[in-house]
Formats: sequence, structure tokens, C-alpha cells
Amino acid sequence: MKKYLPAKTIAALALMAGSQFALANTTVTLGDQDFADGATMNIVPFTTAGAGEPAPFGLFIGGDTSSNFSASWTFSYGAIADTILSGSLILGIYDHESAATGNQVASFTVNGVDLTSALNTLFESHGGASREDNVYTLTLPSSTFAGLASGTVNVALSLTGRGLGLFGETDFNGAGLDFSTLDIATAVPEPLTSTLLLLGVPAVLAAARRKIV
Repeated sequence: MKKYLPAKTIAALALMAGSQFALANTTVTLGDQDFADGATMNIVPFTTAGAGEPAPFGLFIGGDTSSNFSASWTFSYGAIADTILSGSLILGIYDHESAATGNQVASFTVNGVDLTSALNTLFESHGGASREDNVYTLTLPSSTFAGLASGTVNVALSLTGRGLGLFGETDFNGAGLDFSTLDIATAVPEPLTSTLLLLGVPAVLAAARRKIV
């Protein structure tokens, strides 16, 4: 005669087996978010609001009649040993003028991984008017996860014309960085839950055997 575990016993085992991990986030922000998405202002209010923030944030770099924006920044935090589930990079940028003809991102990399096309797509999705501040969230591909786990993430962004001048489009494109946030989601083992699992499974099975016998 075959003997089966009671349904309650199976449910208890499944509950213990499915609760070994918790979700956690590592979030690092450089610069302060001084402006909401879609806000417009002249250069002076932008740089005044960003005074005292770590370079290159709060600065206006390049100019529509002189040179293109180019900057890099580095996120530093403790190395991550747990499994990375996802990552995102939030970027607040002022006067990048993606509303002008063509693509304005000349180069964008995260720890050497080329994400130029992905950022161009975001820039073209909304905003980008002259003197406008916009906030974009870029989902990072799994090809960046090894770099994210290292605890050091180098981001480099260069723009290109065309820009938007007072009398039409320009050959160069200056811009300013408001802030940038790196967010990494990980699956963290729960030691206490694992211990309870080791202790609990034999107890549940023993109780179930007593009921079956």
C-alpha cells in the first residue's frame, strides 16, 4: 500500500523551500536632483542650484557654438557578492537638446559596455528642448552585471551636434548634468531562514510519518 504525505505537509515544505532569499537594493546617487523632469531654466539658475556638488554635476560643459559636452563620473560602493537581478541608471541632464536633428549621444559607456544606442533611444523618447532638464531611466543589460558587482562603476557620456541655438540648429551641443543614480537589485540569502529550513524539514517529515503510520 502506497503512503502519501498529507497536503499540509507538502505545503509546509514548499513554503520553507521558497523563502530562502530576500530582495535588496544598492543605491548610490551623485549630485542632487535640483530639477524635475521637464523643468526649464537659463544656465545661471542651473549652475547656481548645483553649486558645491561634485564635478561634473551642477556644471555646464561645452557650448552650442564652441564645443560638445563630454564628462565621466564614477560610482563607488562595497563589492556585491550576491546574485544581481537587475540594474538601472537614472540620469538628470540639462539642455542636451535631443529635439534637434539626428542623435545627440556620440558615446555612452558603463564600465566600457557600449550603451550609446540605448541612451539615444531614451533621449528621442521625450524632452530635449532647449534649456530643458530631463530625467531618464536606463535599464542596464546583464552584460554590465560583472562590472556592477565589482563596486566601481565608471560612466562616460559624450554628446554631439546638432544643438539648438537662438537662431536655429548649431554644430555643437553643450549640456549640464543635474544628478545620476545607480540602483542595483540583488537576491540576498537569509541565513536564519536557511537554518530554519535545515531544522524544520526533518521535523515536518517526522511528524508526517507519525501521522501516516
